[in-house]
Amino acid sequence: MQAQKMLKVTESGKLDNDTRAAIKKYQPENGLKATGTLNRATLEKMGIELTDKQKEIPISPSSYATTADTDKLDKPKRTIFRASKDQIMQAQKILKVGETGKLDDATRTALKEYQTANGIKVTGTLNQLTLEKMGIALTDKQKEMAKPDSKM
Repeated sequence: MQAQKMLKVTESGKLDNDTRAAIKKYQPENGLKATGTLNRATLEKMGIELTDKQKEIPISPSSYATTADTDKLDKPKRTIFRASKDQIMQAQKILKVGETGKLDDATRTALKEYQTANGIKVTGTLNQLTLEKMGIALTDKQKEMAKPDSKM
């Protein structure tokens, strides 16, 4: 109930869904791994006095957030570069495969061959560098996404 009071959720004395969600939010904000449980590290971080039995339980190093865990919190989600149907059709015309507007197996195979022949990282996808190498214009959205280091 002390944790629930501190987390400003209904003080029921039960580890219900609202309490778990509030704990899961509290933990990473305080350098702990988001488990949604009231483990010893979380209780200590909250300043809640431990029982004698709880004091006997060692704190697991995995209770604390790792650098990788905290890095995930700070980084925005990566936007995926996608070719438009028109760009795919233009590429298919250049590659001399059926112009379906879809990245089908034949198109991916032809793209891999094209990328190999042109010294581009072989992905089998229409990424920024492949489109540029083919002379296919990028959309405004793709231009906004373009980064100097993405041309590797």
